[in-house]
Amino acid sequence: MSKSRSVYRKFPNVSKFLERKIIRRRKKLKLSQAALAERAGVTRNCVQQMECHEHLPLPSTMFRLMKALDFTEVETAEFWVEIETAYAKDRALQMGAGKVGQEVM
Repeated sequence: MSKSRSVYRKFPNVSKFLERKIIRRRKKLKLSQAALAERAGVTRNCVQQMECHEHLPLPSTMFRLMKALDFTEVETAEFWVEIETAYAKDRALQMGAGKVGQEVM
């Protein structure tokens, strides 16, 4: 995460959220990055860059990853609500309004 292009610095809440929801799910299902990428129709590099916090996937890519990871409809709906909350916390941090309650989840 020491790379200057790391999105973790700018979006710590979103990065940690994706780690909890996508990366842990992939590992729980014992899927390699390549296997998840193939199931989702993305490149392994895309998965690797997300997991290394080098970039945030587009919403369409997140949807493909959730589908590939067999998220239920309820899990998918909760995902979108929770990621919007994470983005809101990061926007507040970026605007200098970060308070103790808005730190990384």
